[in-house]
Amino acid sequence: MCAQAKTINMLLYSGGLQGVISVEDSSWNAGELYSAPRESVRELIETGACDRYGVYLLLSRDRVYVGQSSDLARRLTQHMAGKDWWTNAVVLTTKDDSLGHTDIDWLESELIERARFVGRLDCDNVQRGNPTKVDRFREVTLSQYLDEALFLMEFIGIPVFASKPSPRDRARTLADNARIDVTDTRNRLAFGKRAKGLAVEYLGEHGVEVTGSCNYAVLSESGSDFFINPTVTKLESDWSIVLNDTSRRMLLAFMVPANTLRLAEDGGVGLMRRADKPQYIDLHIDPVNLRDRRSRIDFSSYIVGRVTY
Repeated sequence: MCAQAKTINMLLYSGGLQGVISVEDSSWNAGELYSAPRESVRELIETGACDRYGVYLLLSRDRVYVGQSSDLARRLTQHMAGKDWWTNAVVLTTKDDSLGHTDIDWLESELIERARFVGRLDCDNVQRGNPTKVDRFREVTLSQYLDEALFLMEFIGIPVFASKPSPRDRARTLADNARIDVTDTRNRLAFGKRAKGLAVEYLGEHGVEVTGSCNYAVLSESGSDFFINPTVTKLESDWSIVLNDTSRRMLLAFMVPANTLRLAEDGGVGLMRRADKPQYIDLHIDPVNLRDRRSRIDFSSYIVGRVTY
């Protein structure tokens, strides 16, 4: 039986293979793949492809970092500042933005496992991705999507998942993995969750004292927000906040003096309560400008320290 014929369309944004490339396949439904060298990531973002849900890969000659986001543009911009080893980026998305949260969780998890299997997974991928919750019918659809994406990556010269690495590359990867010590403070901070005490201690060791009542938050898996739900009583006393940006491997410490901020219902600009639990404040802090998305209050003025790890 003959294989089914297909057509592949490529758009070379710079007129050559050295810039942003968009690839579509006649059998891939609404799927889209974008590839760009690091120096062309800004141009990639300007195509609008990064405004959708999707999965992204950061690539070097022998390493790959796998991530996912509902705001790919923001995530790639963060990685431009936070990771310096990668030379190319690949974005997997859809023309109709038909991928949802559970879809990109599944795709990310599958790609992480494939990269781990061939020994090319970057050591910053310390987690296996979010738990996947797609049903068996959706999993079939996503498997077909992923198979086509892997085919197209190999077609444009990115065979990172297609074959096992050479013995030399494998030895290098094993050596890198051997250096990952889960008891090391910096690696434990990179896991993010359940590291509040460790983060406060690490800040103190680097000259940033965290005092008063403290809230701790880790950058969300999508890289879009820090979610914090302090009690409303925090506003009545000196209030410390520690944010762990695992993307940039940075701790940010804030101190909000007592009675500096207020709730929105008290008049004027103010913080918002949670609708379901009004005894808690609902904060969605943007990791780029450090504004609360709900109240638009700028928390950057309360920073007392930044420490990388």
